[in-house]
Amino acid sequence: MKRWSIAAALLLLTPGCSDDAGKESSSGGEPTTEDGTLLEVDVPASGRVFLRLATPEIVTPADEGAASTDWDLALSGYDVLTNSGLSGPGDGGALPIGLEDYRAGELPSTPFLLKDEAGGAFTQWYAYDGEQHVAFSRYHVHALEHEGRYWKLQILSFYGELEGAPVTGLYQLRVAEVLPDGPGETVDIENLDATAGGLDADESAPSACLDLAGNRQLMLTPAEARESTEWHVCFRRSLVSVNGELGGPGTTRGADLQEAETGAESLADVKERTAESEAARFAAADHAALTDPAVLYRGDHVTTAFTGRWIEPGSSPPAPAKDSAWLIQSADGQSRFVAVIERFEGATDASPGRVVMRVKQVE
Repeated sequence: MKRWSIAAALLLLTPGCSDDAGKESSSGGEPTTEDGTLLEVDVPASGRVFLRLATPEIVTPADEGAASTDWDLALSGYDVLTNSGLSGPGDGGALPIGLEDYRAGELPSTPFLLKDEAGGAFTQWYAYDGEQHVAFSRYHVHALEHEGRYWKLQILSFYGELEGAPVTGLYQLRVAEVLPDGPGETVDIENLDATAGGLDADESAPSACLDLAGNRQLMLTPAEARESTEWHVCFRRSLVSVNGELGGPGTTRGADLQEAETGAESLADVKERTAESEAARFAAADHAALTDPAVLYRGDHVTTAFTGRWIEPGSSPPAPAKDSAWLIQSADGQSRFVAVIERFEGATDASPGRVVMRVKQVE
């Protein structure tokens, strides 16, 4: 096996309304319960319906919400967006939390909320321990395709060491090209420098990107990555981007080969996994597995705290995830709410239909 290493600077994990909206009618009126005030929302298959959570109510912001901080949450088909990042100009964000913990009054003391950003194949690469504030790799095998060539990549850890001290954002990886006649040489990548980024990020600071075809590491700023076709996958704190669609100007596509398993993986199970125990999973991902028509490759798109998490896996018709609630920050960054999704009414393949939820202010 080859080994790559890169020197890294020490950077530990950092913590992390306008009047242009007119009200629309929202169904409600039922008594407030421990889970909050009732809100019923008819969700279109395309276009967005916008919510302001303080009331809570449906609103119609100007310019389809693009320049407005008068909304906190938007629903479109099976996408749930917060007013943050790529979705809006606000300081919103969200985080999935356990319903039992919420009802017991145990809200996480989290250093950050998830903003809406470009993501895709790597959106759920880790399971987060809110008590320890540690991200544990799921050890899924991620497939990458570019111009007919295929690679497999497994994240072993989000943490490394520098001069004996633990450092967040130093990735440990294993990568191999996958050929029709067998896998290429496995490359261990040590301490890949993704320490740049975070809530107080300096956008001029570079982080590591991989050119898989050339076996190269490139240190690129976000602006440079947006203009370059020289890379296939970039790492910046916990965000892993693929160079395609919203991720960059290239045509790289990615997929999570174990995506269907994510909903059933408990944090305890994930924490038991190691680089050694999951080596067999990596080895088993052959050319037939990566080129299976059932594997859906694509570039990065808008991902949120809800992406891949708010629908119960395998439910037919689709139903909201069981035992889950959502901590949501308002667009002005001043308040936090918990939303509990009770049920869908009239769900189809294109939309959950009417979403029945309860919203409660907690901060």
